[in-house]
Amino acid sequence: MIKIFEKWLQALGKLEYVTGKEKPKVDCILCAIRDDDKRVKSLKVYQDDLNFVVLNLYPYNVGHAMVCTTRHVAKYIDLTKEELIHTSRTIQGLQLLLDEIYSPRGYNIGINQGNYAGASINHIHWHVVPRFPSELGYIDITAETRVVVEGLDSVKKKIEEKINDFLNKEFFEKF
Repeated sequence: MIKIFEKWLQALGKLEYVTGKEKPKVDCILCAIRDDDKRVKSLKVYQDDLNFVVLNLYPYNVGHAMVCTTRHVAKYIDLTKEELIHTSRTIQGLQLLLDEIYSPRGYNIGINQGNYAGASINHIHWHVVPRFPSELGYIDITAETRVVVEGLDSVKKKIEEKINDFLNKEFFEKF
């Protein structure tokens, strides 16, 4: 039996990162990004008092971002009502932004809490992954490897140019 897409995403360097060989020597990678720690690569595109948004260093798709709580919180049940509402609005604003830039046809949005649930970072964050109608290409099928079609620097620049149009005081006070 042929196992198509057994290697769905080829993220060069991620194995070393996950196993700790390439992880920066910081207590929490997301807190280090939040604090602009020079020991970590930062793909942060937005920050306010309750949330910050970073591009995923190992994206599943172009525009794959993570919405993180500014406060270090490990468990969803420990979030405040204000953090929950603000995070939901941040995700909505991020979707509107990604809709304008990339016109995806859908999204996967979710969290992984704890190592056994797939979380490699013990700081609550939401993955926002744009999905497109024709994601599969020649390399995806023949090499059984997922290809991300745009580099992180290009994605970061596009998002940074427009993010304040979507995540701003007026947006958060809308409801």
